[in-house]
Amino acid sequence: MSEIRKLDSIILEASNSDKNVLVRGELGSGKEYTAQSIHNNSIRKNNTFVTLNVTTLTKLTNKYSCLETADEGTLYLDEIANLEYENQLNLIEFLKTKKVKDQNSLKTKEYNIRFIASTTKNLQEEVDKGKFIFELYNLISEIEIELIPLKYFGEEIIDLANFFILDYCKKNRKPLKQLSNGAKKLLMSYHYPQNFRELRAIIELTLMTSSSSIIYPEEIYLPKDNHAESFFLKEKTLKEYEVEIVSHFLKKYDNRVYYVAEKLGISKNKIYNMINQGLIKL
Repeated sequence: MSEIRKLDSIILEASNSDKNVLVRGELGSGKEYTAQSIHNNSIRKNNTFVTLNVTTLTKLTNKYSCLETADEGTLYLDEIANLEYENQLNLIEFLKTKKVKDQNSLKTKEYNIRFIASTTKNLQEEVDKGKFIFELYNLISEIEIELIPLKYFGEEIIDLANFFILDYCKKNRKPLKQLSNGAKKLLMSYHYPQNFRELRAIIELTLMTSSSSIIYPEEIYLPKDNHAESFFLKEKTLKEYEVEIVSHFLKKYDNRVYYVAEKLGISKNKIYNMINQGLIKL
């Protein structure tokens, strides 16, 4: 069975249950996508999916707006391994009772929330180190999903690349482009430290600068050094990537706006708008 079909099967199995789920995987491996997909195919799909990064959390039981919003739906706890000890204790109590006492009115409210948590770390190792409470690990990992790094997807990397190409071209109303055999081999040979997030970014950046209907290996925007690789470490919007690319080419070609516009296949007015908005400095 292909890796994509395996993931679809795991998501379907988790969706047919209402147990708490722990999703583990590398950066950019699709943890939130997996959590959202489980919710969208579950009995809670018509209710809210709420994302909460635990590194910004002060006290879980004080997050009434978050709990209210997620009631009857799903609360996704991103990077659960970073949850502070006191909050781990708070979460254990909440998972057992599903109740929170309002500090102002002293009334207790019960919630019906499914939890899906994610981590890039091995929680069993964190338990062994004394950094994560074993009881909490058991409560949140009634179903445990391990996401496979993209580099092990083999030829399916091309299927995903083609999906990202189609998605980009549709959204930006551009003619559909195809990967040459050489481009396919190059994409399959790369190790993708940032996984799916990086593949999507590579495809979008490549499509921005490619001028023909066929994408050749020399046009693939792969990192070639540490600085280039760091380009993908922070997840950015397509507009932010676009600004960086235009800035790069303006510096490379002595701020010749007309030449850069022609080379990138965009209008000169678009570049001037970026300059006028202060997004690009000459």
